[in-house]
Amino acid sequence: IKMRALFFKILIVGFFTIGTLAFFITPNLIKVERLSLQINNLPPSFEGTKILHLTDFHSKKFGRKEKKVLKLVSELKPDFIFITGDIIDWQTEDLESCQKFWQELAKNYQQRIFGVYGNHEHRNRNFKNLDNLFIRSGIKILNNEAVRLEKGDDFIYLIGVDDPHLGYDDIEKAMEKVEEKAPKILLAHSPEIFRRIKDKNIDLVLSGHTHGCQINIPFLCDFFIPLKYDKKYKRGLFQENSTYLYVNRGIGETFLPIRFRSFPEIILINLTAGH
Repeated sequence: IKMRALFFKILIVGFFTIGTLAFFITPNLIKVERLSLQINNLPPSFEGTKILHLTDFHSKKFGRKEKKVLKLVSELKPDFIFITGDIIDWQTEDLESCQKFWQELAKNYQQRIFGVYGNHEHRNRNFKNLDNLFIRSGIKILNNEAVRLEKGDDFIYLIGVDDPHLGYDDIEKAMEKVEEKAPKILLAHSPEIFRRIKDKNIDLVLSGHTHGCQINIPFLCDFFIPLKYDKKYKRGLFQENSTYLYVNRGIGETFLPIRFRSFPEIILINLTAGH
């Protein structure tokens, strides 16, 4: 009986500890990851360029987590900021508050902050108003299109596709004016884009969507991760042939405000010239 009582006490303490971590601690600890990647034919002016990749805010307002992101951005001082979707949640109503956050984020990054839409933007009832809000905030949303990022006489291409998870991506349209041999970075909300771009000579793909498996329980993650296929691309860095894919764990949560064994993250990527 004593052993049984001890077992139940340990079980209760264990559940309490896990619950505290999942609800109150892990979701609020944004980890800064750092990565250096070699890009073939990277122009000299872009050597050492720092890219900050943000994703999956799921913002409902300009709150504590958004303020933490602004603080980290001011400390890291990237050259460019790229955002890969689910900037708001499908339930978000207070777009005015969110816009204040976007304006603060873009304040020192005019023409250097770019994003793409995710599935939650498309499912939000105010989706049609988002383009104007982002334009006025100073964030350029790439909707199946490409832009040239320039430094002096040098440039690289930044390509953005609409949400692949819902099938709004059009990589052919996005790349129709892109030079084949130039360095290319692709923004897409979901890593589900990866199988469709392996012959496009793209150097780096940045995505999110998975939350790194927000409730990361071994053996169960594959059942819950929101990918239709290629479920191996849960989190982190992958390389196939000459193309890198980075799947960011994201900043916010969806459906349940908890994270288990999957800390929120932002990543600072340093570009170096490949051989």
